Amino acid sequence: MTAANPRPRIVTISVVLWLVWLVGCVLASVVGFVEFPSSVLVTVVSVVLSLVVWGLVGWAVLRVSRGSATARIVLVVVAVARALLSLGNGPSTLLLTALSAVAAVLLFVPAARPFFTRR
Repeated sequence: MTAANPRPRIVTISVVLWLVWLVGCVLASVVGFVEFPSSVLVTVVSVVLSLVVWGLVGWAVLRVSRGSATARIVLVVVAVARALLSLGNGPSTLLLTALSAVAAVLLFVPAARPFFTRR
């Protein structure tokens, strides 16, 4: 973010929605680990993979807040993948899918596009 190209409010709203989505996904992962216990090895591998994935998503949200066009695409791909992997898992999944869809669309509205131009 520079003084010449300040972050539009719509991008800030999207970033906040992405952060809420990320917290919801992390909580859903924790609940899944508690409700469906597995062997120690499977649990450890799942926790490590979850931490890596959610850490990368958090990094992409940070990059989007700074105007990265690439991170914007990464977040859309992650949201689509998460939605496809979560089809039919209940109301919380539907809510998280809707939240990520709104957050993704906000990054592509005309008011947001100039913020993501290549620098």
